[in-house]
Amino acid sequence: MEDCKPSGNPNNKGSFDPGWNDPPTFSYNAQQTTPNRPRNFLNKRVAFPLSGTGVSNATPPPVNMPPMPAALPVAPPVHSNPKLFQPEEGVDIDSESTLNEVKDILITFLESSSELGPKANDIKRRINMMEEMWTSGKLNKRIHLHMKELAYALRDDQPSKADDIHRALMVDHVNAVGSWMPGIKQLVHHCIARSELLNIEKE
Repeated sequence: MEDCKPSGNPNNKGSFDPGWNDPPTFSYNAQQTTPNRPRNFLNKRVAFPLSGTGVSNATPPPVNMPPMPAALPVAPPVHSNPKLFQPEEGVDIDSESTLNEVKDILITFLESSSELGPKANDIKRRINMMEEMWTSGKLNKRIHLHMKELAYALRDDQPSKADDIHRALMVDHVNAVGSWMPGIKQLVHHCIARSELLNIEKE
């Protein structure tokens, strides 16, 4: 009968070998010691996207910011009025006769402007410079026609038209007319001043 007694302490669960029909044992202590908390998924590493699709996740700009200007406005180029100052390509003029006509009008206007005083000598010198460049072929046909229109404007007492032509020449042909145009400018300004003085006297 002694052989039928179980060996060891029955309370020693570590040495107890349950049978096939024994109920399962649950570990209540393990459930109490481990708190029930959700898993933390924030510590996982996220692989950097290798394709260009990751650009869409970029932070959008603030809504309240004003839109950035695309580009600074570009100032329009200065051009002379083609209807007034651009001669027709098919127009053929006699360079020598046109020069003589222009020079005669300028000299006549200069001699009738005694108010210019000592400036008259410098103006005449610059008219001679224009003549030298004209005869040597350094002035093109467009400049010839412009100077003809300018001389007619001075002769007919049209200072505004003469001033517009003078400005057009300085913008479009400054390299060709820059050396002698200051003398013509003096005549144009004198024509403007004289016209304004006449208007004041009429009033």
